[in-house]
Amino acid sequence: KGLAASGSWGCFDEFNRLIPEVLSVCSVQFKAVCVGVKGFVLEDESTHVVTVDGDTVSLVPKCGAFITMNPGYLGRSALPEGLKALFRPMTVMVPDLVLICENFLMAEGFAEAKVLASKFYSLYSLLKDLLSKQEHYDWGLRAIKSVLVVAGQLLRGATEGTQEAEVLMRALRDFNIPKIVKVDEVVFFGLLGDLFPGLNPERVMDKNLESCVIKACERLGFYGHETTVLKSVQLQELLDIRHCVFCMGPAGSAKSTSWKILQEARNIMKPDMKVKVTDLNPKVLPTQDLYGYINMATREWKDGLLSNIMRALGQIEDENPKWIMLDGDLDANWIESMNSVMDDNRMLTLASNERIPLKPYMRMIFEIRDLKHATPATTSRAGILYISTDTGFQWRSIIASWVSKNEFEESIATALTAHFEKYVPSTLKFFSKSMTPIVHCEDTSMVMSLLRFLENQLTPEVLKTCEENKELLEANFVFCSVWAFGAALSIGDDGTDYKKTFSDWWKRSFKTVTFPNKDSVFDYYLMADGTFDAWEESPAFSKVEFDSRTMSMSEVTVATSETASVTYWMQALVNGGYPIMLCGLSGTGKTQMVNGLLQSFKPEDHLSLSINMNFYSSGTALQAIMETALQKQTASTFGPPGGAKMVYFIDDLNLPMVDAYNTQSAIALVRQHLDYTHWYDPIKLSLKTIVNCQYIAAMNPTAGSFLINPRLQRWFTTFAQAMPNLSSLSTIYQTFLEGHYVSNGFEQEIVAKIPDLIKATLAVHKDVTETFRKTAANFHYEFNIRHLAGVFSGLLMAKAQRFNTAEKTAFVWCHECERVYGDRLVSYAHLDQFYAIMMNQAKKAFGTFNTGRFYPAQPGEAAQDILIFSHFGDGIGEDPVYDKIENVHDLSVLLEAGLEDYNETNVQMDLVLFEDAMRHICKITRVINNPAGHALLVGVGGSGKQSLSKLASHICGFSTMSIQISATYGIGDLKTDLQSMYRKAGINQVGVAFLFTDNQITNEKFLVYLNDLLNSGNIADLYAPDEKDTVCNDIISKAKAAGVQLEPPALYAYFISQVRRNLHVILCCSPVGDAFRNRCLKFPALVNCTVIDWFQPWPEEALYSVGKKALADLEFENDDARNGIEKFLPASFKHVEAMQIKFKQMENREVYTTPKSYLELLALYKLLLADTRGKNDVAQARLLNGIQKLNECASIVDSLKADVAIKLEQAGEKAAIANGIATTVQAEKEVVEMETENANIEAAKVAQIQTDVTAQASSAEADLAAAEPAVEAAMAALDTLDIKALGNCKSMMKPPPGVDDVFASVMVLMAGCQTPTGKLIPAEKSGKVREKNRDWGTCKKVLLGNIPQLVADLKLLKDEYDAGRVPHVNWKEVRPFIALEHFKVEIIMGKNPAAAGLTNFVLNIVNYYDIVVTVEPKRKALAEAKDTLAAANEKLALVKEKVHELQLKLAKLTAELDAATKSRLEAEAVVAKGKMKLDLAQRLIKALSSENVRWNKGVQQLKESRMNLIGDSLLSAAFISYIGPF
Repeated sequence: KGLAASGSWGCFDEFNRLIPEVLSVCSVQFKAVCVGVKGFVLEDESTHVVTVDGDTVSLVPKCGAFITMNPGYLGRSALPEGLKALFRPMTVMVPDLVLICENFLMAEGFAEAKVLASKFYSLYSLLKDLLSKQEHYDWGLRAIKSVLVVAGQLLRGATEGTQEAEVLMRALRDFNIPKIVKVDEVVFFGLLGDLFPGLNPERVMDKNLESCVIKACERLGFYGHETTVLKSVQLQELLDIRHCVFCMGPAGSAKSTSWKILQEARNIMKPDMKVKVTDLNPKVLPTQDLYGYINMATREWKDGLLSNIMRALGQIEDENPKWIMLDGDLDANWIESMNSVMDDNRMLTLASNERIPLKPYMRMIFEIRDLKHATPATTSRAGILYISTDTGFQWRSIIASWVSKNEFEESIATALTAHFEKYVPSTLKFFSKSMTPIVHCEDTSMVMSLLRFLENQLTPEVLKTCEENKELLEANFVFCSVWAFGAALSIGDDGTDYKKTFSDWWKRSFKTVTFPNKDSVFDYYLMADGTFDAWEESPAFSKVEFDSRTMSMSEVTVATSETASVTYWMQALVNGGYPIMLCGLSGTGKTQMVNGLLQSFKPEDHLSLSINMNFYSSGTALQAIMETALQKQTASTFGPPGGAKMVYFIDDLNLPMVDAYNTQSAIALVRQHLDYTHWYDPIKLSLKTIVNCQYIAAMNPTAGSFLINPRLQRWFTTFAQAMPNLSSLSTIYQTFLEGHYVSNGFEQEIVAKIPDLIKATLAVHKDVTETFRKTAANFHYEFNIRHLAGVFSGLLMAKAQRFNTAEKTAFVWCHECERVYGDRLVSYAHLDQFYAIMMNQAKKAFGTFNTGRFYPAQPGEAAQDILIFSHFGDGIGEDPVYDKIENVHDLSVLLEAGLEDYNETNVQMDLVLFEDAMRHICKITRVINNPAGHALLVGVGGSGKQSLSKLASHICGFSTMSIQISATYGIGDLKTDLQSMYRKAGINQVGVAFLFTDNQITNEKFLVYLNDLLNSGNIADLYAPDEKDTVCNDIISKAKAAGVQLEPPALYAYFISQVRRNLHVILCCSPVGDAFRNRCLKFPALVNCTVIDWFQPWPEEALYSVGKKALADLEFENDDARNGIEKFLPASFKHVEAMQIKFKQMENREVYTTPKSYLELLALYKLLLADTRGKNDVAQARLLNGIQKLNECASIVDSLKADVAIKLEQAGEKAAIANGIATTVQAEKEVVEMETENANIEAAKVAQIQTDVTAQASSAEADLAAAEPAVEAAMAALDTLDIKALGNCKSMMKPPPGVDDVFASVMVLMAGCQTPTGKLIPAEKSGKVREKNRDWGTCKKVLLGNIPQLVADLKLLKDEYDAGRVPHVNWKEVRPFIALEHFKVEIIMGKNPAAAGLTNFVLNIVNYYDIVVTVEPKRKALAEAKDTLAAANEKLALVKEKVHELQLKLAKLTAELDAATKSRLEAEAVVAKGKMKLDLAQRLIKALSSENVRWNKGVQQLKESRMNLIGDSLLSAAFISYIGPF
């Protein structure tokens, strides 16, 4: 719009960075402008506007748009075809770099520009082809320009006589070395030597800066290695020529160290111009929060963090150096938005149209790992400082700095330095070549771990002893080294035991300090005297006395050699404030070990917060969770309450979803905190310093993103957590079993079986693990320590009162193994394999007991006896006691009673409790009866998961709750529902079963809350702070009774513990498709924290039972037919199952026949059978009705004949009566018509008379109306008379000429009138006033004697005339006066105003008289016409009255005629209808005589076919139900 209205040209750089949706809008808008320009006509103003998106703007046809872009780069969109068609494409060719170099060199002052340009181009071309393909190498035009500018500066600063080639070579060498990796240096220097033979100028370095860098190293406590110094100086050189620099290299390569040293060096060099550094990690926040965005709802601008920082730095008044440190991985989203800042524009352009400049004294430093996701356009815009780790100067510098910082005695420092040289290089070399740790560990990370361990070991007391006993120092060093380098080793994917390999290598390579030959170097603890002993003898090992009456397996950590060793080092690291990471497969005890460690801390020293990461965890969410445990200490400093330290335990650290650039915001947040001890408030954009906090992380390297960012990983001391060995497992579970059996008073023979139980369980676990391998389809075939614990926790449910023999204990062991391992298996084939394993191991361990009867003798056969233990064996509603169910009948009776009880209080469930369904109910009750017991029911649709879950929950006495999905149901609604369940379970402390199905997952983020619920019960953002306070207040009474401290953290922890005890989740999922697998991989708690019950296909017995019940309400002809149908239903289902396997083999397509399909078949069969039977019954009824009608028709025909004869006679009589009436009516009608004609003639005469009268009245009224203005004017003239003025006239002896005439005319008019004034006027009998009496004197005497009376009488003159009391002669006598020339109002007004008013009156009243005289004849004629009209109307009324009487008489006769005629016609119609009906009936009987036979035969056939409908409908229903997928 702007370009069109202004006629401007616009260049849109990087246009294809817009998303396709925006590009489509641009296409429509620019198309409108192009069409407008094409149709522009200078003379036609209507073409001078264009409509764009509904807005009409003026159009200047000179406008233009240009696009520049790099196609195919990361984060770029393809232009829509419609948009491309609007632009003319132009491909920019590769420029002639030699010519460009020559011109640049000439401009910089080089005389040998042509030769040097050729060498320059040759070098860059060869470097591009011969060096390794590093992402940060840039040999393009921007890189060439920067080196040429440096060469010009060097030339101008060179001494006289310096060769130009030498200057160019120095520029090429010194400003390319920072980005050259170690392996390419040989080629680089070789090419330089070949192009510039014999030249090797010394590097020009700022000696002052170099000395300041060395001082900065000392001040910061860094070892001033020559490479460290060089990289800091090179960074300054790059900052001198580039305002943006990439400082890059592997994790731990001293990138941060380099810029920190340079910052301190510049502060030393120029104390009055200190460098201000503002850091942030761009990956912590989304890109829009980084730069700012417009809130589309409110249209308000929300400022971004980076734009806010850049603006704030630019607004500082001083011009001291300011660096913006962007320490985070690059991606094509946020870095591309910096292109305008990184190029020569130095301008950040925001979506709000704000432009923030990067001022000359400001620099941007990007500390990054690599340029994997940066485009060449980005790479070429910045200088690059690459720091390699190939030489290992980093870890050597770390060691030297550590030794120097700790200020050891000289002998100790010397010995330690020697030990470092002896052990570290060779170990790192062996590690890099032969070892594969569980996660990648940088050399610097392992060395840092070694130093952390040494800090723990080399206490002042030990150091004092080591001064005399150097062997003890080396022993401590070796002990720490073994764990520093080997802690991250485990068993590899190929089965290699890297810990054992490392141990063997260590023992072979280093023999000064010897370990015992037995076991590995990791199995021994260094005693105070320098000898090695088993970890069981270390302070970290402690025995546990387990009592199942007061303790739970999940709350107890049994120490073993493995757990003791790792716990020892973890304790040391936590005390030192260092980050720790436990890596291991799922179920290896990572979380349990960390929880045990956290529980051992004193609350006044260490607080902890456990955070379970999930697929959708973000940096913002993680920050919000971590800040809940912090308090504000100063304006911008936050930390844990009191003087304690906060330990954040982040479980499943690698689980959050990584973006397209392999980065994750939560990981970036943790790294920012570890790197800089602060983060930013995402709302206020202010800095928050976070103190006294550290991290413990746990992750499964085979889940989520597998690995985390190496730049975060290098902070952690990593321990590989493997499955405990058999000895440790035996120790753990012997502790639990002995504690349970002994403390609960079991028989001695049962206690004696503990070793056999443990050995058999471990053997079963081993066989199951080896037999059932994890695959993509069977992703849950991952058997670990959780499953072992599941078996033994099941054994702990046994009570001594019910389990009094070893045999029963063996039986319950078989049952628990089947529940833990067998219920996870996906097919009957796998179950058969499992049964074989169980039979084998049970026979070995418990050969004296008959355990074989619980397993099928052959695959596919049924077992002799059932093996079911449950909590409700004593009856539904009784106290739960775990015991064996003896037979299926007893179980069926119990569950039928439970179902009946359920249906009395809930919506009725019509369930068929076949054996397989009853087993599932027992499995579900077993799971949810345990504290924190959650079930995952997996089965195809219609398996009965929800119904059986509701019944199982009812049996356990729980209330079943579920969510009600609607179109608007969202996260807020789920949180509300969860809060309701938490209150019920945690505060009311009643059992709650949360039934949740995969169909209710309308938002995948629902699983975030479900994952936390299953994992720990503590859902991070379930409660707002005020809501959490309310929960704590509500539970105080119960917490106090339980002996819990009445502090909010303790109260909330108690609340969560009660929730875990009473709230049980039952998940119902379908295994069909990838959704179930993907969700379980994203949210491991769905599998790890639940007990799986895999619903196998219904057995034939179940299908038969369900089918039999479904058909119970159907009517069959006999029992044989019913039995045949009932047997066919399961048989057809099994046949289809066999066919789907064959179909899979032939077509490689899955077809699922589910119980739901079977139930739909039953429903369809019942529907089809009812429909076909209904149609059959309708057809039979129709034929039978037809036969009945034929029989009725024959009997009716005879009665019709007699009826028609009678009605024919009646019709003749009615016709005669009607004819007589018609004759009379005709005669009367003629008389009425004649009289009516006479009346019409009279009416016409009256109408004519009325018309004439109306016309005369209208004419008279019009004339009278014309006289009204004259009267009104005369009256108005009288109103103007002034009595005083008239009185003045009376005093005049001689009036002005004409005035006496006026008064004389008045006297003439009033002469002879009966008014008081008229009576005074001297007049003859005729009313005429004599001439002599018309003088002025007489007028004054008569008229002006009583002036008010005169005026009143004048106003009555009109009424007097209308009454006929004014003599006609008066009007004749007054006319001579009116004819006088001066008898005009205007003239008289000039002489006397009073006389003028009288003049006006006389003139108008005479005019009125003239009009009335004209109207009078008309008035007389009108009166006569009205008399005539009245007489005519009277005559007309008499005529009309006579006509009316005649018409009434005629109407009565006509009505009688109509009635008679109607009666006659009805009689004739009845006769005709009877004849027709009789004829039709006779014809119908004759025509249908043959149909009667056929219809009777048809009825018989329909009765016979009805019996076949049960089979026909069954085949149709089966075909329809099953054929679709095939």
